[in-house]
Amino acid sequence: MGEVRTDAFSLPLPAGWSDRTVVTLAGLDADGYAPNVVVTREVLCDHMGLGAFADGWQSRLADEVPVSALAPIEHAEIGGRRAQIRTVSWHAAGLRLTQMAFLFVDGDHGYAIVGTCTDWRFGEIEPVFRDVAARFRLAQDVIA
Repeated sequence: MGEVRTDAFSLPLPAGWSDRTVVTLAGLDADGYAPNVVVTREVLCDHMGLGAFADGWQSRLADEVPVSALAPIEHAEIGGRRAQIRTVSWHAAGLRLTQMAFLFVDGDHGYAIVGTCTDWRFGEIEPVFRDVAARFRLAQDVIA
């Protein structure tokens, strides 16, 4: 049995289970919705690359809410790895939300650094999303 550790707690990881840790950063609520950044990690199918992971991420989101792409797919680098940036928008609870996802693959894991805010605050918050993604580092790279 393994263990999952954070700076605030640890818990056992049962045999055969995977750690799908989710980290959430929340900003100040200025309009009924707090801008946020959520980081997720998931185990990928054998030999799944960045394109399939990013397409799958957007398809899963589109299954939940009717999204509209706001910009062409950007190609970037996150933590030294090839990445795609996808910016989409949708309506929820009377608000128009904009989401910027920084997607990359490391080995057999796909990572999503996803910033969401109200549409009218996107111009103000986008640099924060980009800065968080630009400064993202995997633990293995920090230790090395």
